Parts: sequence; structure tokens; C-alpha cells
Amino acid sequence: MTPPMLPTSSGTCPTFANGAKATLTAGGQTIQADVWMGSKGGGPLIFYWHGTGSSATLEVPYAFDTSALESAGGIIVGPEAATRTGTPTGNTGDDVWYQSDAAFMDQAVACAIQQLPVDTRHIHTAGYSAGALQAVYVWYARSGYLASIISYSGGDATINTAAMQDPSNIAPAIVAHGGMGVDTYTVPGTTDSVDFSQTSAAWESVISADHGTYIDCNDGGNHLAFFQTRAPNLKPVSLQFFLDHPFGITPEPYTTLPAGFPSYCKLDGPG
Repeated sequence: MTPPMLPTSSGTCPTFANGAKATLTAGGQTIQADVWMGSKGGGPLIFYWHGTGSSATLEVPYAFDTSALESAGGIIVGPEAATRTGTPTGNTGDDVWYQSDAAFMDQAVACAIQQLPVDTRHIHTAGYSAGALQAVYVWYARSGYLASIISYSGGDATINTAAMQDPSNIAPAIVAHGGMGVDTYTVPGTTDSVDFSQTSAAWESVISADHGTYIDCNDGGNHLAFFQTRAPNLKPVSLQFFLDHPFGITPEPYTTLPAGFPSYCKLDGPG
């Protein structure tokens, strides 16, 4: 099924190359993005959002087998928030990412379609912490083309919700998080704290209410367990989950979890 709301380019497209920086320009703003890609094309596009005080270059190798991604003809684009220019609007997570930043994802998708043989049924997103809140924001706001998503300590924290762009597409999700009261983040200089076990459960309730599918992966760890267990334990299956879930797939292909998923992951949905 071809996504009905694929974006079009809103400015000059960068040249995507493996290991090189790409300059994404959209909405009067500019941001630098890191790129992992193969040479043959024709595979998935994954847009990755990093966490507070972190970077895509640090996180992506924990979360994805980039060699397998390159062999599949895919591309990962990971913007670096510290390189943003212009004035962002609509905070979606700890003053790291904003609603207006979704335009960078639109531009990356549009330009990759122009430049590479991207499989438009396979446009996915993932992120950690503030980046996972942003990924969940685009789960709502870009449901017109988003195929599936992985949230590492993200979920629904109210500030990152939006109207569904395409209410008929409830993109399947892996909802990875730690234990209640330990997978938390406190905004520096404030007493504002987010419990990602709770925000993940809140988002799962939305998915269930809309008859969607999610895989809950509660490793019981703290917030920084992303680097020790959360992402590494899912790395063997993260790319395959995306490949198994193209845009609008029905019925859900997983009736039970495939081999490779951690034992603490549980499937919930209409599969």
C-alpha cells in the first residue's frame, strides 16, 4: 500500500552519502543530519531522533545493525539538534525537539525519494528519551506516511501529541521502556520529572483504543539502560520489525513474537 500523504521537497535537497553530513533545510530552518546508507537503494528509510545531551552518532549503533541496514538498501537519517538554526516552535520533549522539526523529516523523506530508490512503503521512525517523545509526536502528525515506529523510553507525555494526520493508519510500534519509578528523567533546573513507564503505558492505551498493534518491552532498567540493555537487546530484531511492517499492513503479520525478541517483550494487538 502506497502512503497517501508523502511529502514534497520544500527546498534544496542535500546529497545523501554514507558517513557524511546532510544539511536539511525546511521551514526557514537548517539542521545537520548524520547518514548511514547502502549503495544499492530500494530499502527502508529510518528517521532517528536522539535524546537530551546526546547524538544520533552515539545512539544509532546501539539501536540498529547498520551493516544489515546498508545491505538491505536502506538509509538512516539522524539529525543533530545542536546544529539547528532558526526558531523552533511547539516543544515536544525537554526543549530538545519541536513540532516544527517534523519538517526536517518531511524534507529528508521527500529528498530521499527524489534521489534514491527508497521504498515508500517503508518510512519509519525511532528515538530515545526526548527523541522518543518526538518520534511519538510524528506517529500522530505524520501518520499519512509513517509505516511503523520504535520508542525507547518515550510514549505519550501530553506535550508530544497531535491530531492524527491519517486516522486510518495506526502505525505498529515497539514500546521499549524501563521500570516504573526508575526509567525517569528530570529536566535540569526544575522539579519536572517524566516517568517513561507511565508515558509508555499512556501511549499503549491510545494504540489499543484505535485497534492498533504494539509490542511492550519492559526491561525493568533505569533511563540510561538504553545503552546497556534496552537498545542492544532489541538491535537483533529492530530492522526486521520495520521490514515486516510496511505502511498500512493488514492483517498484523505477528500472531506471536518472532525469535530474537527478549523474553520480557509482549505482543498486544489485533494480530
